Amino acid sequence: MAELESVYLVRELRDKMTFPLKEKELEEAFCKFFISLSELDLIQQAAAVTEPAREQIKLLLQKQSTLYEQINLERSLQLLKEIPAALQNNLAYLQQIQNWQSTSSIEIAKLFNQIPKLRTAEEKIQANEEIKKLFRFLLRNPNFNFYAQDIVHEGPAAQIKGLMESLEKGFFFHVSLDEEYKKVSFEMIKKRIPWAELQEVAEVEKNVRQIKKGIDAAYEANMRMVNFAVILYSYVKWLTSR
Repeated sequence: MAELESVYLVRELRDKMTFPLKEKELEEAFCKFFISLSELDLIQQAAAVTEPAREQIKLLLQKQSTLYEQINLERSLQLLKEIPAALQNNLAYLQQIQNWQSTSSIEIAKLFNQIPKLRTAEEKIQANEEIKKLFRFLLRNPNFNFYAQDIVHEGPAAQIKGLMESLEKGFFFHVSLDEEYKKVSFEMIKKRIPWAELQEVAEVEKNVRQIKKGIDAAYEANMRMVNFAVILYSYVKWLTSR
């Protein structure tokens, strides 16, 4: 992906950027990738309510009530099981990025401005190690791909979205065969469910919505880091061809 996208990006860099690279210009170019404190806050909030949401679902399961679809409660419990660790790992990673980004333009300008001036094999090896260290930090991986297995990736993002949409359609409540056959809407089904039970599920839904906000924030921030790495790869390609 980086190789394909860099073809266009290198052409753009040749037209727009000047050498040597200036810290201010890099900061302006990179600021759209930066991690905000509000994003970190959303992730922290999501991590904080995940376990309470699981406890709420466990209480619904313990009722053994015919009002609820037990298998759906169990599935939701399982889905939420892996999320706290993924969010905490993601938070730690993005906090490191957030701490680094204030000096990132200075460090990158200093490192990348060396590239066209490299002459000896020793200089090239040393610069290459520094560049690899930068990509390893951004991509969480010594190989040139983003390591996302232990943080938020497409799987959790899609699952929490699916759970949120299902909850809005009454996922936790049992639907009779007759209601299923007649395609009765959840708005109608609600009328036969006690208000107290609806409120309990509404509290779960509230927490899941908060979890989704944090998952979405983490996923979008991660994707920005991938795109940032592609941009930096394009800078390296451009500067090595000077």
